[in-house]
Amino acid sequence: MQRLNRKKESIQVLKWRVAVTGFFAGIIWSTVWTILAFFNFTKLSPRSFILETWVQAKWADRWYGALLAIFIISLLSILIAYIYYLCFKKLTGMLPGLIYGVVIWLLLILTSSNIFAHIPYINELDRDTLITTLCILCIYGVFIGYTISYDFLDQPTSNK
Repeated sequence: MQRLNRKKESIQVLKWRVAVTGFFAGIIWSTVWTILAFFNFTKLSPRSFILETWVQAKWADRWYGALLAIFIISLLSILIAYIYYLCFKKLTGMLPGLIYGVVIWLLLILTSSNIFAHIPYINELDRDTLITTLCILCIYGVFIGYTISYDFLDQPTSNK
């Protein structure tokens, strides 16, 4: 009975850590993305994906618009981390996270221009934007993947 309770507690702790991992991955890497967009490494920013679609107010172009976009991406990152947890938690190393980041980049770049009118198609984006966003999302995927697989494999063997 105690073993079953410890297993349930351990799974709950792991799920909580997945949510925290996703939230902080969103904060860290969308902040880096915002800084890179500020210094014109990329034409796309978290604000262009999140706020410019639904909000046409002037405040969205200011620093608090960027903070709101970072916060929204952090909340969405919790979902992305749970998807990784459900599908790939047993995979080890950096390669699964790297591939996950590339898949996120492909989904974001290829589908966003069809969904959002203000985001250009992939062939209209410059090389710096493509490379910068690819690198950010690869690091983001590695961060999520490596952390979740480490946490999962670090749990007692009764969880696996």
